[in-house]
Amino acid sequence: MPPTPPTPMQPVPATLFCASRGMQRVLELAARVAPTRATVLISGETGTGKELIAKLIHRQSPRRDHPMVACHCGACPDTLLESELFGHERGAFTGATQPRAGLFERADASTLLIDEVGDIPKPAQAKLLRVIQERRFSRLGATYSQEADVRIVATTHRDLLKMALKGNFREDLFYRLNVFPIHVPPLRERREDIAPLAQHFVEAAARHNRCRQSGVSDEAMAVLISYHWPGNVRQLQSVLERALLLSGGETITERLLPDEIASGFVPPQKGESATSLSYAQRLMVARALHEQHWNFSKAATQLGISVHMLRQITQRLQLRRAD
Repeated sequence: MPPTPPTPMQPVPATLFCASRGMQRVLELAARVAPTRATVLISGETGTGKELIAKLIHRQSPRRDHPMVACHCGACPDTLLESELFGHERGAFTGATQPRAGLFERADASTLLIDEVGDIPKPAQAKLLRVIQERRFSRLGATYSQEADVRIVATTHRDLLKMALKGNFREDLFYRLNVFPIHVPPLRERREDIAPLAQHFVEAAARHNRCRQSGVSDEAMAVLISYHWPGNVRQLQSVLERALLLSGGETITERLLPDEIASGFVPPQKGESATSLSYAQRLMVARALHEQHWNFSKAATQLGISVHMLRQITQRLQLRRAD
């Protein structure tokens, strides 16, 4: 019989369709490294979509016919993490009444996602380094080793190099993981992506909750674009699902957004479009001043400009502090 053809490569998910150059570069790097066996380290703030990039790399790799296996290090106690990754033999420790395969065995011929690799304790770091170097591992309590045909993709929100220099993470492991680094930028650095992501999340939430789909008003969209999104894409998704449920099928306005997001909202001036660049700039500056209680030094830092420039912009836009 002829060999079964491999599963076709999967398309990029809608949550990763991007207008920003930063995310386009991320997708380019993911596509370039996917066909290889190289270890990948994906960094970025919490909620930026690191795991989605890892899944995309797996779906575009020759290993896509096997399910990707994930280890969420932050959710696993340190005492159990080694057993979770490498498995154990009967009697390896108290309570190990039966042998158990670890994630490296389950990920054979596939991809192992090590989520938040910076949370791995030092003893497990040494064993992970051995797997990467020798492509072999041993179950806890075993007297033999096994081959590891596993592609490793790791994610982190930490600065692993800084941790390594402080002695909190093995430096040799960092360089082994950092063969092909990909950094996912935070949402505040790719505001061009907010509008298409917002539309996608509203449509997805409507399908999930079986409710009538509503649009987002221009004013509400301007508020979303001007917000700094500390929780990144994950926070945007939650905010829009809540707003959709509150809207009753009507258009989502700025009044349906949480106070911390709608604070500092200024309506468009007479004759000014809510989608204009001038309004977006005015709203962004007004929000920064409001959030920093009109402390020009802190607001300028938030906006990434000088205090002198901020004062000039404030005068030009005729922004005034509310009583």
